[in-house]
Amino acid sequence: MSSSAPMIPTDALPVEAASTAPASTKWLALLAACLGLFMLNVDLFIVNVALPDIGRAFQAPVATVAWTVTGYVLMIGVLPLGVGRLGDIWGHRAVYLVGLVMFLLASLACGLAPNITVLIICRVIQGVGAAVMTPGTLAIVTRAFPLEERGLALGIYGGISSLGLIAGPLLGGLLVNSVSWRWVFFINLPIGIIAVLMTWRFVAPTRDEAQSPSIDWQGLGLLAGGLLGILLALTHGTIDVAELAFAGGGVLLLALFVVVERRVQAPLIAPTVWRNRTFVGVGVSFLLFAAALFGSQPYTSLFLQNTWGMTPLQGGLAFLPAVGLIALLTPVTGIIGQRAGNRVALVAAIGAIVMGLAFLGMAFILSPQSNYIDSFLPIFLLRGLGIPVFVTCTQLAMLATVPPSQVGLASGMLGMARNVGTAIGVTALGWSYSTSLHAALPANLPAALRLGAEQFQASATAFSHASIDSAIFQGFLVMNVVAAIFCGCAVVALIAIRSK
Repeated sequence: MSSSAPMIPTDALPVEAASTAPASTKWLALLAACLGLFMLNVDLFIVNVALPDIGRAFQAPVATVAWTVTGYVLMIGVLPLGVGRLGDIWGHRAVYLVGLVMFLLASLACGLAPNITVLIICRVIQGVGAAVMTPGTLAIVTRAFPLEERGLALGIYGGISSLGLIAGPLLGGLLVNSVSWRWVFFINLPIGIIAVLMTWRFVAPTRDEAQSPSIDWQGLGLLAGGLLGILLALTHGTIDVAELAFAGGGVLLLALFVVVERRVQAPLIAPTVWRNRTFVGVGVSFLLFAAALFGSQPYTSLFLQNTWGMTPLQGGLAFLPAVGLIALLTPVTGIIGQRAGNRVALVAAIGAIVMGLAFLGMAFILSPQSNYIDSFLPIFLLRGLGIPVFVTCTQLAMLATVPPSQVGLASGMLGMARNVGTAIGVTALGWSYSTSLHAALPANLPAALRLGAEQFQASATAFSHASIDSAIFQGFLVMNVVAAIFCGCAVVALIAIRSK
């Protein structure tokens, strides 16, 4: 093995680590995992486009309709870490298939929902299925390929699945405009069925017999409950009694989880894992990066549509250059990360630096006189360079910190970090925008115009148009600076790692 190999010596790997899929099927196993993650990435954004039509169809208020997104996001935030560990014990193919089937049945039920209550319940179940699937996709790819090919495989995996980020809003706009909002759920069925058949046929069953057959259900419940409380507090984005209660309860349950894990015979997550500096450092950096990237995403879309007047389809197309660049470069960055060996975390830090510069660049070049070509396009292209470097290299760094019998745990850690980080980012960036906005708005501005400015809506009246536009731009730029700070903190977390 070359000196650029990942950070686990070969003599420390169990025998199962060497058992990879045959050359004729490992690429098909990769495609099966990519299809699942592609479908999940599409689903993260496709429903947002349909929310207005769903509200009109069921005559439901916006706050109620929003729970079709919130319920889904909560589930994919609280479950991946624990479920990833279950995959290590029960076998990732089996757990992935269970999640796929659950997701597909819930998608069908969502499309047939007779009222908003049933739709919200089905979306929560769909979120559970997505959470069960997520760790399995990365684990299947890791198990299918030998160490020397893993970087390329993860690069292709990231490139294909990232196409779902742009396909989501585009498909959503097309389906809602041409057919019905119900088809944003039905579209999952053909993709998912193909993924199920390919997984069953081409993904080899895996189960580490060295693992204890017993499951720490108490620990899993405490971990999920603690994360749920914290995410509920972050989702509301305000500071009042209810949010403090959710946050306090979440912290208490997580503290109990730590206590329980030290006492049970077969803990869900061994305490030694949290003493692994690389494991924790990569997880923290991924959380901070997600706070910047995914936390800023909804506000960027609101700016493009409500402030600049783009349609939902135009707003989705605005991100196409960045996502296309990500899809092209991710396989290349996988190879680069593989060759970086135990310096892969430092390569990931370069990606975070580029992202931080992109956010700072937005704060410097965007003005009320700007257009898409001279502001967002170069920034999005810069982001398209930084994102694949960071994401692929952090995945490689995380996988290198655990033995093959714990790849599900590592995958679940990344999934949890992404979703919790997104919730933190949405709340923190929203607060920074709102604080800056209200500081810049005229004191005598009518409440209706002030509320519109919070949604990035410029005023059409000559009296207040200039002042509102200026305040919106100032708030958006401050938000980008805060996102750049998140990226800087992610860099610090990666540099602090001392790889062995």
